[in-house]
Amino acid sequence: MGNDSTISTVLPSFVSPAALLEAIYNKLPDMVFLFDVKERKFVLRNPALDQMLGFANLEDHAINCISLRSLIHAEDWKPIQNAIRQLESQEKDSIEIECRCLDVSQQYQYFNTRLSIFEKIENEVVFLIGIAQNITGKKKIEQQSQLFKNRLQELSFITSHEMRHEYAKIQSIVNLMDNQFISAAERVELIGEAKKSIQLINSSIFKLNHKLSFNQQDEFFNMNKEPDKFNKILMIDDDVLTNVLNRKIVQALLPEMPVEVYIDIDDALSDIKNMGPMNQTLIFLDINFPGRGGWEFLDDYATISDSANVIVLSSSIDNRDREKARSYTSVIDYITKPLSFDFVKSFFDDLASAKLDNQL
Repeated sequence: MGNDSTISTVLPSFVSPAALLEAIYNKLPDMVFLFDVKERKFVLRNPALDQMLGFANLEDHAINCISLRSLIHAEDWKPIQNAIRQLESQEKDSIEIECRCLDVSQQYQYFNTRLSIFEKIENEVVFLIGIAQNITGKKKIEQQSQLFKNRLQELSFITSHEMRHEYAKIQSIVNLMDNQFISAAERVELIGEAKKSIQLINSSIFKLNHKLSFNQQDEFFNMNKEPDKFNKILMIDDDVLTNVLNRKIVQALLPEMPVEVYIDIDDALSDIKNMGPMNQTLIFLDINFPGRGGWEFLDDYATISDSANVIVLSSSIDNRDREKARSYTSVIDYITKPLSFDFVKSFFDDLASAKLDNQL
């Protein structure tokens, strides 16, 4: 009565405290309910609960524990039961608990629920009152923050341990290579160890990109090369040294293969227009150029030839570049620098094998 009297002193005469409390109860965004401990059912619940959990068409029906359990996440059911038991035994007057519950669209929402003893008869708990606040947004932020924290820890380990360790090994090997007391056999062994470290660093770089892109579905490039016999190779890269090295790799394995190099996209396109059919010409294409680059080349090349004969050879390991390359019908593969003897050998071996299979 004291509380009603206090409310009445600040309310207009035409508004009753009971009507005000009912209006608040009906409009409150949090879920409010009264739970019958003996019958194990909700005898009272506000519209927010019905709308959130999909009970709007059952507003005149009691909801029991069996119905509720079908909505509660399996991992959260036992903690809820334990909380109710603690209140029944009067170990506590109130308790807070987090749980996940399916909403009307069958998506789990996180709720922070405060359960309190509402009424006792002869020292026996009869009703519990509960107020559940939707904290899904807060939980998602917390989970995302933890994900970022874990990812940063992983990145820190890769850079400070995996990459730094191999870098230090290579640095030591370089220092030893200049030592006149190192034998030829030892130099060969050191070069072999340096190659292993370089491979591990390259692997770590891929791992870093994987972590930074948050892409957990890396895929191999779906090659669509045809079993044609390439009788000419074009190297298109703005780095002169890279072109020289790549040409030497190809000619070391295929001494009779003509190799032409270009450091400018427009020069390459200009010559290609006069080359005739391109289905027997293999093109190694870098993406990043000053000015017009590899993507512009592919756009223009599509207006010149319908051949599928381009291998993108790039230092980029960004999966977005790989996916973009996949969208061009002229591109048959996407590989990362540096070009290796193993790739060139396996590519032409696979090509010869595919051609032989088609002839059988």
